[in-house]
Amino acid sequence: MNRIIQILIKNHVFFVFIILELILLNHLSSKNLVIESSIEKISTYLGGYIFTKEKKIKDFFSLKKTNEQLLTINYNLFIENQALKEKISSKDSTNHLCSIIQAKVVKNTWNKNQNFLIVNQGSLQGVSTQMGVINNNNLIGMTATVNNNFSTVISLLNTDLMISAKIEKSGHYGTLSWDGVNFTKMQLSDIPKNAVIKIGDTIVTSSYSNIFPEGINIGTISKYKHEKNTNFLQIEITLFANFTNIEFVYLIEPSLKEERNIIENSLLK
Repeated sequence: MNRIIQILIKNHVFFVFIILELILLNHLSSKNLVIESSIEKISTYLGGYIFTKEKKIKDFFSLKKTNEQLLTINYNLFIENQALKEKISSKDSTNHLCSIIQAKVVKNTWNKNQNFLIVNQGSLQGVSTQMGVINNNNLIGMTATVNNNFSTVISLLNTDLMISAKIEKSGHYGTLSWDGVNFTKMQLSDIPKNAVIKIGDTIVTSSYSNIFPEGINIGTISKYKHEKNTNFLQIEITLFANFTNIEFVYLIEPSLKEERNIIENSLLK
């Protein structure tokens, strides 16, 4: 049935032309003014009827396509949510989450030195400051300011942000930052020269952060070299996340965050 409808839509001009030609032949073969008037009315009605039905059919298929796209988005978000829960909770007991909040990105910058996102979830939905922000299981940034229904997110593409990250294979950890040059690259410092690394190694969040659960994907090593007059490497990271088209994110928070904050703050006194 759908195939027939699609054929009619595709060739609607041809069918309308045939109908009008038949009407015209009848018109030419008739001298009766009453019949002529009736034919014109029928022609007008048929033309309007056909084009109205055509529009309704096109609208129907357009709506169906939109619904299918929404279902796909919702399904992908559900799968991502489940994968995120399993990935984080399987690392160790300290990584269990007390909350995973889905949010839509309503504003995003990626071409400045201090880039931010705004998401449509706030304190009324359980968001607090310094929550990790993830998209497609890749690190995006952390929450900065929060009001009732919206929150700002400090993007990884912010020259003021530094986080603890590690090389997944070797376990060597260092400081991840952005130099403000390329929105697809970041820099990993404080990795010792004796660390065994190679191009393509995966960089993830480390357990040294109390904001991000350990093991969240960040990117891969694209190049590295020895720093002059130091015992460390200069490492460039290619980010997994595409910061130019982020639509949805997850806000996450480790369940033992407050307890850890208390013990860490006690050491600073």
